[in-house]
Amino acid sequence: MKKFLVMVAATMTVALNVNAQDEPKNELGVFYGIESASNILSIYSTMFSAAAGDQSSWWGPIGLEYYHHISPVVAVGAVGVYAGCEAIDKKTGHKDLNETYISLMPSVKFNWLRKKNFGLYSAVSAGVMFASISIDSSVKTSDPDAKDETLTSFMFQATALGAEFGSTKFRGFVEAGLGEKGTLCAGLRYKF
Repeated sequence: MKKFLVMVAATMTVALNVNAQDEPKNELGVFYGIESASNILSIYSTMFSAAAGDQSSWWGPIGLEYYHHISPVVAVGAVGVYAGCEAIDKKTGHKDLNETYISLMPSVKFNWLRKKNFGLYSAVSAGVMFASISIDSSVKTSDPDAKDETLTSFMFQATALGAEFGSTKFRGFVEAGLGEKGTLCAGLRYKF
């Protein structure tokens, strides 16, 4: 009886290892989100320019992510995000201000539910944000205190819940969280 149980356990272990080798270990994704941390910061910083007669528009976050699965549950990787804002003077129609935010963050993803065509996960990312604020030369001429600025700051993303759906190789995904990917985010992912 012991030999039989050992043989069954060995067969199951081999079968699980063969099945695990068939699953893709890497994934590459592109996404677009709304209400990123930099967009929220930009809203507050441009409220003053809006009061002065500027109309602001925000874009992003647009990003790219890569993960490598070190186990069926845990994947490690990185997230890159681009977001920005521009302010246009309502009277002249000229662009007064341009803000650009680029974030690079190492990331860890936890797959809570893994099915053939559906999955649920959470993720956390933390890294650095590079911000650039460019002011138009006409604004600099009229305001001697106006100047271009750059800054480097801490940035993060905490994805409370993500859902992916599709085939084994190609999947769409939606995420809800807080940080630079946005409070809501959607994209496409390729697994290889």
